Amino acid sequence: MNKVVKIDYLSRVEGEGGITIKIKDGKIESLKLDIFEAPRFFESFLKGRYYTDVIDFVARICGICPVAYQMSAVHAIEKIFGIEPEKPIKDLRRLMYCGEWIESHALHMYMLQGPDFYGLESAWAGREYLEIAKTGLRFKKLGNQILGILGGRPIHPVSVRAGGFYKVPDKKTLLALMPQLEQAYEESLKSIKWAAGLPFNNNIMDMEYISLSHESEYPMNYGSVASNSGLNIQMEEFLKYFQEYQVEHSTSLHAGIKKDTSVSSYMVGPIARLNLNYDRLPEEIKTAVSESGISLPIKNTHLGIFARAVEIAYAFLTSMSIIKDYEKPDRPFIGADPCAGEAVWITEAPRGMLIHRYNLDSKGYVKDCTIIPPTSQNLSHIEKDIYNFIQHNLDKPADFIKKESEKIIRSYDPCISCSVHLVILKG
Repeated sequence: MNKVVKIDYLSRVEGEGGITIKIKDGKIESLKLDIFEAPRFFESFLKGRYYTDVIDFVARICGICPVAYQMSAVHAIEKIFGIEPEKPIKDLRRLMYCGEWIESHALHMYMLQGPDFYGLESAWAGREYLEIAKTGLRFKKLGNQILGILGGRPIHPVSVRAGGFYKVPDKKTLLALMPQLEQAYEESLKSIKWAAGLPFNNNIMDMEYISLSHESEYPMNYGSVASNSGLNIQMEEFLKYFQEYQVEHSTSLHAGIKKDTSVSSYMVGPIARLNLNYDRLPEEIKTAVSESGISLPIKNTHLGIFARAVEIAYAFLTSMSIIKDYEKPDRPFIGADPCAGEAVWITEAPRGMLIHRYNLDSKGYVKDCTIIPPTSQNLSHIEKDIYNFIQHNLDKPADFIKKESEKIIRSYDPCISCSVHLVILKG
């Protein structure tokens, strides 16, 4: 039984990639998630740049999750300078992150992965799906509104700076969002039930999942790094346990956790966050999860859409809570004098942990830096996930394997363009 399964261009993902699977004599001979998008070398672009440039430059890495890049960068820079923003600024940054989770998760749930469960090629391919798609568009629009108010514009925001924001909104502007947020939150609770009822393939696998974990809140900007295998370390320690490496079939780096003499794949993203931080959710959302019939921990990556549904409800509820308690601060930022230093900071992008490391000179210019997106961390795990599925379906037709493999890839919501910013050249 020999067959070659090949997808030249993945659909309904951000960026350019394909997959090639070779099956020979009833066994998987090779499986490659081919990432062929050109690398963009952001780390090199940032060398020699002043620290204020960094926060705006990294926002251009991704049009879907620019806030994540800004937050990981600004926190690392603030750590070097030894400053900590005041609580109203921290709250506004969390609200801004909520806006990004909302618009990103909505796009993926309703436009990219959702059609897979209805046998559709797109969100517009079936009349029965249109109302579902409209829900996603309403959610995404509201997330973009939050980003526009706080960031100056919804795509590539420009308001974030070391110590806070260049400008902060008044409470009246934020309160104007409350009616829409309240309605969207009620809809999002129904979406948890909707996502739980979708027809999932039974692709259960043992896996290591990693996310930030915070003692009192569901993680976004703060926390330590935790895993289901017992890892619990500070952010700056993570790079000691972690290794990036190049594979020939990808212009994106792969990543893994060091295990004695080997490197093991792991997963980041909504499933990892939900599995490790369920206890940090508000009681009403935990009730919705309990009533959905989905049990934790999740070990089927197709259920990424369910984890995103939980997180989008959480983001709506958190947004309302922050707005209700918000009082405009006397100043939008606290000043800082540039100084030399190195720092690592990790925040939770919609797709998982986003790692930034900066080394600045005494005048605040970048000597070198490292940026590790969640998708590059997930790529090796995606290949493992597909391998696991095909092992149990070797007798199925090539077209079935092709379609189901693509569904697995989409369940991770990969941002391929984010992942290809650096390639290690073999010398």
